[in-house]
Order: sequence, then structure tokens, then C-alpha cells
Amino acid sequence: MVDDPEARRVSELLDRLTRGELSEAEAEELELYAQADPQLRAAIEARSSQAALGGGWLARVEADHRIAHAERSPRVLLERGIGGLLVAVGVVAWAAMPLLGPGMVVAGLGVLLLSWIRVNHRQDPYKDIQR
Repeated sequence: MVDDPEARRVSELLDRLTRGELSEAEAEELELYAQADPQLRAAIEARSSQAALGGGWLARVEADHRIAHAERSPRVLLERGIGGLLVAVGVVAWAAMPLLGPGMVVAGLGVLLLSWIRVNHRQDPYKDIQR
């Protein structure tokens, strides 16, 4: 099967249309492709109605997937592993070293909290919603 860059671009534009992310220039580009292809015109109409019907649902689902992917990244796993280790060692050391143990627990909880805030705030699909 031949990998056609023009067909790939049309597919990308149709996907952006479905998600409601199509810019004005991209809409004109898609319109130029559609002038020569009546099947593409029908696909554009179908995708436009899907976009209107979904109301941004697909964009929210993709944002949720980005959060899940970010939470499985090696950096986040390392941060949370270090935070969990600090909390666990701090709890165990609390009895033997009353000054060091609580500090380790607080530091571990701080690392976990900052990691969670960093990932969820940066990737949060709902942070820009105004009520």
C-alpha cells in the first residue's frame, strides 16, 4: 500500500474537523481538496455533523487519555516512587529517630502532592472552563 502524503493530510484535516480544532486556513485547505472529490465533500458533511453532535466530547476524552499517559511516564513514576519511599521510611524511622522520621514523612507527602498537582494541572482538560 502506497503511503500518500496528500491522503494523510486530508485525513488529519478531517480528524481536526471532527474534534472542532480546524482553523480557518485549514478549512480553506480542506475545501480545496473537496472541490475535486465529491466523496470527500460527503465525508466533510458527515464529519461536520459528528463535530456538532459530539460538542467537544472527543477532545475531552483525548485530554483524559493524555492525563493517563502522563501519569505513566517514567519521570512521574520516579517522583511518586521517591515520595512513597520517603513516606514509608519516615514512618518506620519515626520510632527510632523522632526528629528525622516526621520530616521524611512530610517531605515524601510534599513530593507526592507536588507531582500530582504538576501532572493534573498541566494536563487538566477542564481548567479553562468558565462557569
